[in-house]
Amino acid sequence: MNKFDTVLRVVHSVLEDMGLKIERDDRAAGRIVTRPYEFIIGSLTPVEVEKVAIINDPVTGSWLKAQYSVEAVIEIVSPSETMVTIRTKIQALKRDVDGTEKWVTLESLGSIERRVLGKISTKLMLGNDQPSEKKGFWNKSPQPVEPHQPEFLVPSR
Repeated sequence: MNKFDTVLRVVHSVLEDMGLKIERDDRAAGRIVTRPYEFIIGSLTPVEVEKVAIINDPVTGSWLKAQYSVEAVIEIVSPSETMVTIRTKIQALKRDVDGTEKWVTLESLGSIERRVLGKISTKLMLGNDQPSEKKGFWNKSPQPVEPHQPEFLVPSR
């Protein structure tokens, strides 16, 4: 239940807060697309990819790295109501036994989409575009540590 401009600004802010770089920002069409974000590289790639996507490809080689890009579509439902749709394109770089490498597009499990939508919803519910102040342990502000000089014991004779 927010106006188009407000939702568009919040979606843009959330994507940037998540470390995603905006590749295309078509405000007239209500579409924002991010650059591919490399979220894992190395030997743990298959394990991390299985957390966010379905791997249908038989494992005949090795997975080197994975990336995803986010597309946000913002649509006006009524003057004071806006709908946000989040889609992700997840890809993994696979090296076959013969040494050939290719990017394989994977089907998302929806976890990235839910995380993005959750952050957008939280920011809209708070009613501000500013990040909330981080609190420390037990909801107290972080305090600086007092420098403590160690006391040296002099052995007695």
